[in-house]
Amino acid sequence: MLLVGVSFACYAPSLDSLQEQAYRSAVVIEGEVQELPANASAETYSVSVRVLDVWPTNSGGLERQQLVTVGDFGSEAPCVAVEKDHRYIFFMDPTEEPLVFRASFAPRETVEKNLKKDVERVLCEDCGKFIL
Repeated sequence: MLLVGVSFACYAPSLDSLQEQAYRSAVVIEGEVQELPANASAETYSVSVRVLDVWPTNSGGLERQQLVTVGDFGSEAPCVAVEKDHRYIFFMDPTEEPLVFRASFAPRETVEKNLKKDVERVLCEDCGKFIL
């Protein structure tokens, strides 16, 4: 159920909703914030992110080390606060511009223990199934 006027970027997820976030986002990456705008105010802004890791089922064609832009930050300033040189799992949807994405949920900092492994479990349930 969607609430009118509430951005996914401001959605405060529980740990149990990681699966929902991963499935509902077209692209999921681990990335490091490279650049923040000089004047991040209450208006929406974008951040530059270096892709560190992708999951095949939700990669959106991205590869490691690419720079992408993730937008729609700031309108929900208390909900979304990213810091330069910090690593996050980004849940995104593509825009019409190449390498520009819209945050579908608030990013989650990877310092959270086992977060990256949990995302991998959700997005790669059958990855090892056919390995002999």
